[in-house]
This record gives sequence, C-alpha cells and structure tokens, in this order.
Amino acid sequence: MKAIIVLIVVVIVGLLAFNFFTTGEFTLMPSGSGGGETQELNQLRGEFRSLAREFRQAGRSAAMSGMDTTSAASAVLSQLAGVEEKVKAIAKKSEEAEVRDEAKALAAEIAKFKKDIR
Repeated sequence: MKAIIVLIVVVIVGLLAFNFFTTGEFTLMPSGSGGGETQELNQLRGEFRSLAREFRQAGRSAAMSGMDTTSAASAVLSQLAGVEEKVKAIAKKSEEAEVRDEAKALAAEIAKFKKDIR
C-alpha cells in the first residue's frame, strides 16, 4: 500500500516539474485555454530555462574538468538569440495586452541573463 502511495506522489511531482519547465506554471495538466501565442510563449519560456540550465552546466563542467566548453556555450548562446527574437516578435505582433506584457517580461529576463553571463 505504501509503495502505491509513493508511486502516485512521485508521478504527481514529476508532472508538476515537467509542466513547470515546459510552460512555466505549476499545474498537473497544462491548460488548453489561451491562444496559440500564449502556448508558444510558454514553450519559449521553457526553452529559455532549458538553455540557461545548459549554459550553467557547461560552465560547471569547464570549472571541474578544465576542458574547453566554449563551443557548447556559443551554441547555447546562438539558440538563445533565436528564442529572444521569437519572443520579441510575439511582443510586437500580439493583439492581447497580457501576452504582450508576458513576452516583454520574458525578453527582459533573457536580456538580463545574457548581461549576467558576459
């Protein structure tokens, strides 16, 4: 009985973590509401967080092993630039004020990250 409860808890925590990293929200099931721009923005937010995690991991790997990870870091930065362009495009063309505000906030978060790593 305890094993079943533990399994259920692990599955719920896994779903919460997956949805947080892909949509930026702590939910068991991602909401289907919202337009395509909202979903695209949530995907870009998840992509940004994943890229930021990869960049920090490359830095840790370089610090621990002394290996040159500049190619991995530059690849992440180029992908990050693409994500930033898409976010800015959503901020410009969106008709919904809430989506525009979220896109501008995400663009500011990406710009801050890029500033911090330089």
